[in-house]
Amino acid sequence: MTYEKIVEKVQKSFAKASGWDIGGHKAIQINVRGEGEGAFYIEVSEGKFNVQPYEYYDNDAVVTISSKVLVDIMDGKTEPADAYSAQKYSIVGDADVANKILSLRTVSEAKKAVKKAADETKKAAKKVSAQTKKAASKTTKTAKKEVKKATAETKKAVKKATDETAKAAKAVAKEVKAETKKAVKKATDETKKAAKKATAETKKVAKKAADETKKVAEKVTAKAEEVKAAVPTVKPAFKRPVAIKPADDKK
Repeated sequence: MTYEKIVEKVQKSFAKASGWDIGGHKAIQINVRGEGEGAFYIEVSEGKFNVQPYEYYDNDAVVTISSKVLVDIMDGKTEPADAYSAQKYSIVGDADVANKILSLRTVSEAKKAVKKAADETKKAAKKVSAQTKKAASKTTKTAKKEVKKATAETKKAVKKATDETAKAAKAVAKEVKAETKKAVKKATDETKKAAKKATAETKKVAKKAADETKKVAEKVTAKAEEVKAAVPTVKPAFKRPVAIKPADDKK
């Protein structure tokens, strides 16, 4: 297979792969050795893939691999993790990023297979539904008898299932009660330990705060004394009142 064909195959493999978040922008360079030798890169940005036939120097990892192993991975014949464990290719750089990008192609194919299976299931269900409706429309006397018989059998089965369920529920309730009791006791013990530890820590913090407050109060008192000593005491000056003699009345 030529280099161009290899790049084209990888581009097609990743063409419909999208919506994958692998931790921001990531890129790996693929160095193909042997047949179809050359280099290209696979870039993942905002969940979308980009495959281009160029070297990518600012990469997260460089994968050196043969064209055969690479094609097998693209065709889903080989899982990247298995091939890497078997040393069928080497990685320089972030091996987790490289293997994850190569694995996403396989995961994308699996999603397609799941979707196809779901579509087939829907078609089959639709077909069965149509056949059921057709059979129901042809109800006969015999069918009614069968329905009656089936109803009786169903009642028996329901009663048996109810009895078994009640028995199982009772056993489970007993087990849950025992486990709950153990859990409550354990939680209570843990709470007591935590409360005891918290009380001790609170006392330490309170003592430290009291000591700090006392130190601050002492500093404030000392400062107040300094200020008081620095302010001079001024006595107010009072003048003796002058005696005013009454004027003599002369007639």
